[in-house]
Amino acid sequence: MNVLKYLLLLSALLVSARGFAQKIPATTTNTHTPVVRLLTIEPGIGIHTNFGVDLLLTNLVQWNPYKRLSIASHSSFNVNNITQRNFNHIKTNYNYSINQKFGVGTSLYSKRSTHTFLLMVGAKYTSYKETLDSDDFENTSVAIDALSPDYGLMYSLKRGWEKCFFTVRTYLPLYPWPTKGSNPLYLDGNMNNIALELGIGVKIR
Repeated sequence: MNVLKYLLLLSALLVSARGFAQKIPATTTNTHTPVVRLLTIEPGIGIHTNFGVDLLLTNLVQWNPYKRLSIASHSSFNVNNITQRNFNHIKTNYNYSINQKFGVGTSLYSKRSTHTFLLMVGAKYTSYKETLDSDDFENTSVAIDALSPDYGLMYSLKRGWEKCFFTVRTYLPLYPWPTKGSNPLYLDGNMNNIALELGIGVKIR
């Protein structure tokens, strides 16, 4: 009878210990849940790597329907060549681009950070106007509006708290090289459109 009591007591202790052990990982996981952000809005500011002459006003909206699946929309308004308004009697009236891309990718999580990798596809609208402003020649203006594809790879790092966080993003375009052609001269267009962005983010839900 005493042996039966001891067996029952030992069984109860083992069940309790197992149940307690199962609760510990769940608690630990909950401490990491601030990085699992289902829907975030992340406005930012950035530059292109063409010597930093472009100013980018950007926003990334990211939705994580599942832990490893990320869907994103990235919008940007680019003021191109902000430091070059008048050069050699050429006056830049305006020069800007509007980019809109959508992407899908995956997210990796650590204790207070989220690393997201996205394949982005979209379009870029560019508009600029320049005027020949010289006393020796008649004033002449040239205006161009162009629409081009825009796709590439984006990396986003989020680090912060449950509701608000800091974000760092970089975008590597895959156009015009290699999708438009294999000519190495196309690489200049890629290099000039690599973007670096800093911003803040807010968790919506």
